[in-house]
Amino acid sequence: MLGARTGGARIEVSRCIAASLKCQTACEAGMARLRAQGVAADDDAVRLLRQCAELCELNVRALQKESRLSRRTASLCFELGSQVARAAWLEAQDPDAHALARDALHLARACRPLVFAA
Repeated sequence: MLGARTGGARIEVSRCIAASLKCQTACEAGMARLRAQGVAADDDAVRLLRQCAELCELNVRALQKESRLSRRTASLCFELGSQVARAAWLEAQDPDAHALARDALHLARACRPLVFAA
């Protein structure tokens, strides 16, 4: 059963996967936007988005493969999604940054049930 190792129901795993894919896309777009604005690749904001995109990709693979580590990757997505959401929301009144914040917060909320499952 998909999600057996995470303790999550199939629907919770599916939600976390979908949110991870959407957040990965949003983080990659955010990185591209920052780079186009001239922000250096080693800037903290760019690194945070890169880490988020890479972690989202890893989380999807772990959940799809029913990896024993999937609870850990979901936990990291919960934490990092919250960080990205906060950082993006605090950016200037940029609609793209606010959309990124929404997607990152959705990731954190979608993965939370897998983290705290019994």
